[in-house]
Amino acid sequence: MKKLVLGGMLAGVVLFIWGAVTHLLLPVGKMGMQELPHSTSISYVLDLALEDPGLYVFPWMDADENMSKKALADWKEAYRNGPAGMILYRPQGEEPMSGRLFVVQFATDLAAGLMVAVLLSFTTLSFAGRLMFATTVGVFSWVTSSIPWWNWYGFPGEFVAGAAIYMIVGWFLAGLVLAVLGGDPDEAG
Repeated sequence: MKKLVLGGMLAGVVLFIWGAVTHLLLPVGKMGMQELPHSTSISYVLDLALEDPGLYVFPWMDADENMSKKALADWKEAYRNGPAGMILYRPQGEEPMSGRLFVVQFATDLAAGLMVAVLLSFTTLSFAGRLMFATTVGVFSWVTSSIPWWNWYGFPGEFVAGAAIYMIVGWFLAGLVLAVLGGDPDEAG
C-alpha cells in the first residue's frame, strides 16, 4: 500500500512539474492561442455588455423544448453567416499566478496520480504494461476532452495538438514512476 500511495503521489508531482515545464518553458501552453487585436477597445465593450463572469456563446441557441422552427432556422442562419464563438469572461481581475492556482493544480495532479495508481493496483501488468496503461490514460483524457472541443466548438487544431503533448507526454512520464512504484499488488506494502 505504501508503494501504491508513494507511486501515485510521485506521479502527481511529475504531472505538476511537466505542466509547469509545458506552460512556462516550452511553447506548448500557448499553442493555438493568439493576442486579441484591439483588446483595450474590446475589453471596454465587454465591460459595458457583460456584468457576470461566465462562458458566453454566440450566436446563442435557446435549447428550450418550445423553440420554434423559425427560431431554430434563425439561429442556424446566424451560425452559418458568422461570427460564431465563445468568450470566457471575468469582469474582475485577479492575480495571474496566485498561490491558489498552483495549489489547486497540484492537488488535482496528486489526485489524478493516485487514481491511476489505484487502477493499476487491480492489474497484473508488467513494467511495460503499466507504462502503456498510464500513457493510455493521457491519450484517453485528450481524446475525450480536447477532440470534442475542436469538433464542436472550433478550438484551433494547434491548441488541441498542444493539449495532446501536455496530456500524453505528461502521463507517459507519470507512467514511468507508476511502472516502478505503483500498481503492483504483489509488491504493495
